Amino acid sequence: MKEGEWTYRVSRDCPKRNCVIEKIKEFSAVLENVKLSLKRRKVALKYLVHFVGDVHQPLHLGNRKDQSGGKIRLTYLGKSVTPHYFWDGGLIDWEKENLLKCATRLNAQLQDLDKSKWLHSKVNDWADESRSLALKYAYPLENNKLSKTYISKGREILDQRMVQAGIRLANLLNQLLKNKNLERGPPCQKLIQFTLNNYCLGLI
Repeated sequence: MKEGEWTYRVSRDCPKRNCVIEKIKEFSAVLENVKLSLKRRKVALKYLVHFVGDVHQPLHLGNRKDQSGGKIRLTYLGKSVTPHYFWDGGLIDWEKENLLKCATRLNAQLQDLDKSKWLHSKVNDWADESRSLALKYAYPLENNKLSKTYISKGREILDQRMVQAGIRLANLLNQLLKNKNLERGPPCQKLIQFTLNNYCLGLI
């Protein structure tokens, strides 16, 4: 997005509608359309899982001029990395837990109140949330160095964003596939794990 802007606007930020936000809307329409081929709808589903995770990553709504943090160089544990790398999953300590354990932990933290609040939002809202987090927390760096406070807060934010992505993905699929039984089902641990795969490892 343009530097200094806090909210997403399609006419300014995605006039060709080829960004993740507009693609979520496009593939949602494809998945919902039962008249289309099963093959095409399966492809749409894969992209939806990928893109819903993407739009919850704060620096995917970063500044265009620095390629969402991709042009900023930092040194971490002797390696040259970028803020985008950290917010794409580099902040998560994978030596302490694997994907399944991480998803189980995040799912256990989920509160009904949070779930209800998070579901009353649209794709553009998800983007605006990420944009705000990017500007408030991802970009502010002291002398291009990562402090303990930055890392701790970043991990806290990533935890919440991954849970939000899993919850919202589950709700979106329920709506598109008209599966009302899932809405009354158990917590969506598998979707949170599925989102983790995409969010951190790019498996989908």
